[in-house]
Amino acid sequence: MTLSDWNFIEELGGESAAETLMRSFYDRLFEDVMIGFFFVNSDKEALIRSQIEYVHANIGGRQGSYEGPSIRKAHRELPILSGHFDRRHQILKEVLDDFEVPEKVRDAWISLDLAMRPMVLRQGKEVRGAGSNNCRN
Repeated sequence: MTLSDWNFIEELGGESAAETLMRSFYDRLFEDVMIGFFFVNSDKEALIRSQIEYVHANIGGRQGSYEGPSIRKAHRELPILSGHFDRRHQILKEVLDDFEVPEKVRDAWISLDLAMRPMVLRQGKEVRGAGSNNCRN
């Protein structure tokens, strides 16, 4: 078996186990004092399902399908700064450790998560308010 032959859902112990893990992750995100405000008006169940589909479609044998919006589009209106992303990433690592996710799955998932960083962060003019003339050279 090569690194890409494994199935994300199977490695976690099946659909139920994947959903339990993802629910724990989103419970922590929704309750977190630093980033929970991002999720105030979010549908937790939809996020759980979408995230399972996204990860399943992007790591291991990439056997799942993801029909949701692009990562960039889904986060475009959110004022996500590096500290927010880093907090979410740390929570993900903690959940993966708590659930004793196999190392190959954990490593692939962490890499996928880090690859999303530049797609979700607000940078430069976006942070200051796109189009604002308040900052001049």
